[in-house]
Amino acid sequence: MMDDFTVFWQNNDRAHALFYDLLDRSERGAYDDDFLVQLAAYRKAAPESERADIFAAQYLLHHGDAETATLCAERSYRARPVQHAVWSVLSPAYKALGRYADALVMQGHSAQLYNVPIAVEDYPSEAITEEALDRLSIMLSRPGFGPMATRASYNPEKGITTEGGVFAGEFLPISPHIAPLYYVGVYAEQGLQGDKAWQLNTLRNAFGVTYFGAGDFTFDVLRAQRAPGAAHIELDPGEEVVLPIIGTVLPAYGMRDPQRIRVRTDHINELGWLNVATPNYFRLNESTDFTSEQDFLVGRPIPVGRKSSRPRLVLNILADAMPWQILRSCFAEQMPQTARFFAQGLIFDQHFSVAEYTYPSFATIETGMYPQHSQLFNNKITVTLPEDYVTLSERMRSAGYATANLMGIGDGIYNGATRGYDRFLISPYRQQNYEAMERVIRQLESMGDADNFILVHSSDVHPWPSPMFQYPTAAQARLPLAERMTETIETPPSPYLRPCPLNQEAFWLGVRELDRTLGMLFSYLEQNYAPDEYIVNLYSDHGVSIFSEQPYIVDPFLTGATWMMRGAGIPTGVVSNELTSPVDIYPTLGHLLGFPVDDYIDGAVPRAFGGTGREITFSNSLFPTKPYFLAVRSVTHTLCLETEEAVAMDGTVDIAKAKVAIYPRDHERKAGYEVDSEELRAFFYPRVREFLKRIASNGESFPLPEQV
Repeated sequence: MMDDFTVFWQNNDRAHALFYDLLDRSERGAYDDDFLVQLAAYRKAAPESERADIFAAQYLLHHGDAETATLCAERSYRARPVQHAVWSVLSPAYKALGRYADALVMQGHSAQLYNVPIAVEDYPSEAITEEALDRLSIMLSRPGFGPMATRASYNPEKGITTEGGVFAGEFLPISPHIAPLYYVGVYAEQGLQGDKAWQLNTLRNAFGVTYFGAGDFTFDVLRAQRAPGAAHIELDPGEEVVLPIIGTVLPAYGMRDPQRIRVRTDHINELGWLNVATPNYFRLNESTDFTSEQDFLVGRPIPVGRKSSRPRLVLNILADAMPWQILRSCFAEQMPQTARFFAQGLIFDQHFSVAEYTYPSFATIETGMYPQHSQLFNNKITVTLPEDYVTLSERMRSAGYATANLMGIGDGIYNGATRGYDRFLISPYRQQNYEAMERVIRQLESMGDADNFILVHSSDVHPWPSPMFQYPTAAQARLPLAERMTETIETPPSPYLRPCPLNQEAFWLGVRELDRTLGMLFSYLEQNYAPDEYIVNLYSDHGVSIFSEQPYIVDPFLTGATWMMRGAGIPTGVVSNELTSPVDIYPTLGHLLGFPVDDYIDGAVPRAFGGTGREITFSNSLFPTKPYFLAVRSVTHTLCLETEEAVAMDGTVDIAKAKVAIYPRDHERKAGYEVDSEELRAFFYPRVREFLKRIASNGESFPLPEQV
């Protein structure tokens, strides 16, 4: 197939036949020598298929070798973790090995996607611990909205029960290699002592809390360790740090004072107050002892007093849904302050997102990997990024930066895509840029002598369907009644919103709001930083659909994203026409800051920085239950691919049945503009086939629970 450009895709018929022969044998329980012969043939025919390991695990488990079955199944799980077939073999294998919490997690996957009941009747009662239930809760929760969760509990008579809730005032039960763990507190900047902690404590188990109570609540999530009444911080001579400490005592007016803490050094012996559930900061320049009558939590010390030559600040601004293909012709008019700032930097004019919505797009930026490689594509189920894939924030922390996400929606906490940040400020449904910019300035005012890597994720321009979200007051009040009454009665997901005056008016108001608030930050930077002391990286995860008259899910308006940079090592006054992708952000920062970029990273350093650049960009909709769409753009042409059948939950689809055509860039997917030439097929087909390797199913699929 790789040398044949007359047909875009041909399945491996030999592997397909062997797969279904093995599937038939496994369903009959025919795990005999002939099964092994067929399995060896399948491995030879499809050496990269993780399905062979599932068959091997089934065989081994049938013959009582749970340990080796687990090794095979875990290998398959790493390659493709969203598969009922691998969960259904891992759960009994873990159980046979006494790994009951791991077995429960696998059951949690099946329960979350397919409503398969969780069976624990024959588990030892001592195996169903709070830790196991917390891990199960993560598996039962939507991955993009941490610390909101579906909390699991156990009743000997009823078994496993669940209810909506949040992780609050506790550590998140995420991957064990993330240490120290994340403690979920509250953001209480200059607020009444204990008020936010009281609100969260009151609401955390209330009915509807995940939708109404916690949606616009701001959580302060910090890496921390519990200190049982005392902590010693040892510093070398000349070392200086800022130390966050979280109190644990909720004050009660007239009955219980806030928590007190004593601070001792060779020069100080003083008492102070600790606010509850939120970080309290202490700047230290000598070894210090902290004591309290109650437990408290100690965050990671933040080194200050700069001694490095690297940029003082690396600021990533994710302007959610900022559509460059819409703004490029009116940028200076609609966003004058942003245009002025980046006129002294670099703007990529042909930047296209990998996906059409935030969850996979955000993971792509933070990992530098396409969703089919990271396996972070399915927003219905939590799977964890393998430990040996190093995220962007982990690279920045290893490079010596204090890492903080000062505004986010919770994407990346449960799945590990953001595990290198030491602090998160999370509000799942509310990310206003004016608050984000003020938080950045406060961070720089307090710890500007640290090397700061900061992420903010704001959603001012992101369109939302009514009645789920309130339209801006200005949009409602400004429009004539006939235009005001154009909101959709249905509530489609935002990538499917259609053009209407109300959506578009709200969008342009958001654009101007974004520009005003960005301008405040840019002025601060220009007044307080030299041009070579910072890198500002402004980008979006995708575009919008509300200007597409003839939309499709990966069209230029929805996948035409934004990327612009200014600062140390960045060309000035350049608008680059080269093609770029969000996967390029990771290696570009590696190039500028000197941290390593592994071979598995899918991005490339743009030619504007002396890199190889890229010939094409890939924008795809890898959304389970919907058809698969792919737009592959070169400078002059676009290959469009779409399937009739839906993407499976595991992120695969039969590519042999797809419709494929090549169009001029200005006429994507327009009937009558198809271009068929040997030269174009020879250019596109090999590159696109390589991209699709981890998506193509070869027509093979294990039966789902309702089909068994």
